[in-house]
Amino acid sequence: MGMDFTAYMSHSLKETEIIELCSELNENSTRFPLIREFIDTLLPFNPEDNVRKWRTSVDRSDGTISLAGPCGISLTLSEKVCYFHHYFRWKGFLVDNEIQQLLRNVSYGFMKTFKSSFVVYVPDNAAKESAIMDFIWEDENKDINYMREWLLENCGLPKDNINDIYKEYEDYWDSEGYYIDYFSENDEPNKNSDLNS
Repeated sequence: MGMDFTAYMSHSLKETEIIELCSELNENSTRFPLIREFIDTLLPFNPEDNVRKWRTSVDRSDGTISLAGPCGISLTLSEKVCYFHHYFRWKGFLVDNEIQQLLRNVSYGFMKTFKSSFVVYVPDNAAKESAIMDFIWEDENKDINYMREWLLENCGLPKDNINDIYKEYEDYWDSEGYYIDYFSENDEPNKNSDLNS
C-alpha cells in the first residue's frame, strides 16, 4: 500500500464555525485565494468537481467533523487539530518540486484560515511518524503541540528540508522523518493576499 500526503495544523473553530466555513468556501471562494488556486490547478484533472461544492459531515463517535472539498481535498477536524489529506502521493510531495509547492501553498492557505502557527507534514501510513493520526480521535483528542513533542521524542528532530525525508536505497525508497513548516517570510505564498479579510 502506498503513502499519501497529509498535513496537520491547529485550529480552534467550534462546530458551528466549521459549518459556517464550509458555507463561506462555497459562497465566497475569493476570500481563500490559495485554496481556490489549488482547486483551479487541479480542476482540469477532476472535471466532475466543476461545481466546486464543499460538504461537511459530523462523526459523533470519533468526535470529528469532516470537510470534503473539490479535487480531493479532505479535512478532518478534531476539537484542536485539522488533518489535511490529499490523494497526491507522499513520494511526489517529497521529490517533485511542483507538487511540493502546490501542497505547501494550499497548506499555508488552510494554516492562515485556521490561525495556526505551523504545519506538520507526515505520510498517511506505513511510517513511524504517521502514528500521530491516532491523536486526533476523541479518545485521545490531543493538540498540535502534543503531536510535535511526540514526534520529537519518538522520531527525532524534524528534517531541515522536505526533500531530506526521501531516502533512496538500492532497490527501494523509504520515508524517514517529518517536516515542520513555519513558513518563514521568504516562503509565504502570495504574501500580499489578505487571507483573513
